[in-house]
Amino acid sequence: MTDATKEEIMKADLATLHKFGYSQELSRRMSGFGNFALSFMIIGLFWAASINIQQGIGTAGMFGISVVFIIGCVIAYATASSLGEISSAIPTAGGLYHWSSVLGGRGWGWATAWVNLLAYTFSIAGTAVATYLVFNQMVLGWVLHIDTSSWGYWQQVLGVSIIVASQAALNHAGVRSLARLGEIGAYITFIGAILLFAIMLFNIHPANFAHMFTYTNNTGDAGGDVVPHTDNPILIFGYALLLPLWIITSYDASAHTSEETLDAARAVPKAMINSVLLSAVIGISMYAVIGLAMPDQAAIAKQGGNAFATLFGEITAPTIVKDFISVAMTVASYICGACGLTGFSRAVFAFARDKGLPSQLRHVSHKFRTPAAAIWVCAIVSVAATLYSSAFNALVAGTALFYQLSYAMAIGAAFISTKRTYGPYRLGVWSKPLGAIAVSGGVFIIWVGLQPPTQILISYFAGIVVLLLVGWFAIERKRFPGPPMGELAIKARQHEIELEEAAVGEEIHIGEASAAE
Repeated sequence: MTDATKEEIMKADLATLHKFGYSQELSRRMSGFGNFALSFMIIGLFWAASINIQQGIGTAGMFGISVVFIIGCVIAYATASSLGEISSAIPTAGGLYHWSSVLGGRGWGWATAWVNLLAYTFSIAGTAVATYLVFNQMVLGWVLHIDTSSWGYWQQVLGVSIIVASQAALNHAGVRSLARLGEIGAYITFIGAILLFAIMLFNIHPANFAHMFTYTNNTGDAGGDVVPHTDNPILIFGYALLLPLWIITSYDASAHTSEETLDAARAVPKAMINSVLLSAVIGISMYAVIGLAMPDQAAIAKQGGNAFATLFGEITAPTIVKDFISVAMTVASYICGACGLTGFSRAVFAFARDKGLPSQLRHVSHKFRTPAAAIWVCAIVSVAATLYSSAFNALVAGTALFYQLSYAMAIGAAFISTKRTYGPYRLGVWSKPLGAIAVSGGVFIIWVGLQPPTQILISYFAGIVVLLLVGWFAIERKRFPGPPMGELAIKARQHEIELEEAAVGEEIHIGEASAAE
């Protein structure tokens, strides 16, 4: 891309942003590949699929990590495609919140924002704890042979705090450096996945080919008590479906960085969809060879949460290769959290910009042009969320439910809206069918997530619904203005836009952008 072409694209992006009543406060320096890497790394297929395999094999056996995983990938693709089509028309940092506001009204947008922010809170918190545990077990234990068995709660709190603080510092320092980190992480992930695939392939047991798609009811003791025993095939299918829909999510972070991405209306939808597709291909391939490499599938399933660790310890492979895979998984989980914090902070920044949160959270660092206040508040909230273990464990389990609900709220609004417009990325005749698959898949997985052993989420969900209803009708309906909508409201913002862009030193000005329209 020549400098002249890049400048024209940036002018067009700026004109689009102004059309929605927003200024270019954040630095638009992220490439399409950088946005893809961000989305791919936040999904975290390589490390997350490995350490969560028990959710598939410990519920429906090999059927859970083969057929059900593929079905989950189809739902994730439908969801990413539907969100991508909306993001192409509304390429702003508000993402789900802004889309729902434009297509479903202020109240719907406000509620979507809070559900999405809850998903991010427990996703980032859960990923930070997982990174600490992966580092503790794989790097300190397996690679360096350091005994950490005496470590407890306070060591975890310190470790999680260091992890999240360093991720916040990376986010503060600028989106370009974070995008580069994401790109490096994507390559490390790819190499690690290839090596894991290779050593599993080397250890395959030919007899397992006959059981690749075999359904086995492993609920209860047979699956290490990952879920309670049940004979309900629909619920067993749902339990296994949680695996792909837990993992292949959070890709809406690509949309939240729209205002930092070049040619966002085209790049963001491609990034979300391609990250889901690549994750699906890697996940399906990995689970196929992992299943074939199990010396005793029933015995591995019975290990429950230790299923992958048990298998990884049993397979034959050079120590240096196993060590690299362990380090690669730790790096991938760390970058996953850092990229997640990017999406979280931009969602908070955009909501605060529209007065949904305190205005201090919309502050942008003039030096780095990142939402500094939002980044550090999100980091603090994420660490705080890990401190009360019983509620934390339940809410982390419900992270996929919060994400799926926020996705369904945005897609549902687009599905029935009479105000909908389209950008350069169009699904055409597939728009409605894919939207229907996304919403129905999301509703089903929410129902599954409210079943034992996470039935406590019913109370949390009910409490959240009550708080949202009371908060909206008692306070926010009168106070919250929502995003600028309508020609007069957007036109009234033009002077403020000029001042905001001047304050951060934006080099492309509104006159130039308007000329490019």
